[in-house]
Amino acid sequence: MRIGSLLIGSDRVEQMKTWYRDAFAVAENEGGAFPFGDVQLFIEEHSEVSGPNRDSARVIVNLDVDDCRAVEARLLTQDVTWVRKVEQMPFGLIGTLADPDGNYVQIIQWGAGADAGSHRG
Repeated sequence: MRIGSLLIGSDRVEQMKTWYRDAFAVAENEGGAFPFGDVQLFIEEHSEVSGPNRDSARVIVNLDVDDCRAVEARLLTQDVTWVRKVEQMPFGLIGTLADPDGNYVQIIQWGAGADAGSHRG
């Protein structure tokens, strides 16, 4: 068994899709999902979802990246809300953003040391 896809329900689908496209430079596939490795991320309307997420940390999308500082530098040029700027942790580098509905998305570079990446802040 494996996770094949995730669905984020929203009443602002186009705004959310634009944000994910811009923030992570990812294009939708023929099925309407954003491919992140082997997992597809769908953003769709859902009858039981309206307004912002009132429990942002309940489910967090973790994106494993090869160069957290490079992704951070790119995101700093985008219209994103940082919940936690990229910082060093014992396991590597991590930063947390909130998408337009308030869902948390983390960028993680596992095993990265303080000198990792192409940009140091």
